[in-house]
Amino acid sequence: MKFGIVEHPELVDFSFPVDHPETEVVLAKSPPKNQLKVAVGCAKWNRQDLKNFYPRGTKDELAYYSSQFNSIELNATFYRIFPPETYEKWYDKTPSNFTFFPKMTNEVSHLRRMNDKVYAIADRYLEASSL
Repeated sequence: MKFGIVEHPELVDFSFPVDHPETEVVLAKSPPKNQLKVAVGCAKWNRQDLKNFYPRGTKDELAYYSSQFNSIELNATFYRIFPPETYEKWYDKTPSNFTFFPKMTNEVSHLRRMNDKVYAIADRYLEASSL
């Protein structure tokens, strides 16, 4: 199996394993089915990565993307900290039920390897990305 690719997705059983001992414990802590919110989306919304996804002539890729999915992982935030105005612009282009899941900047997780110097970077990242 190649990572991230399932050759026969129609054969995957996504149901809960009812006979598993922990199932009842997990389900008891879960919200009722009518309150369960599932986030479905990709890591990016740009045309190059989602080849043939956008209809011809699409002017605003994020606006179209957010009409098809209810979330995005936001890989871009892993590579740099955007100014608050950028997050506001993205937020304004999406519906109210759309959820952004920004990745923490790689300065924290990879470059500084979670050492003592990451606190200032994390604070700067959170300040810029919180709406």
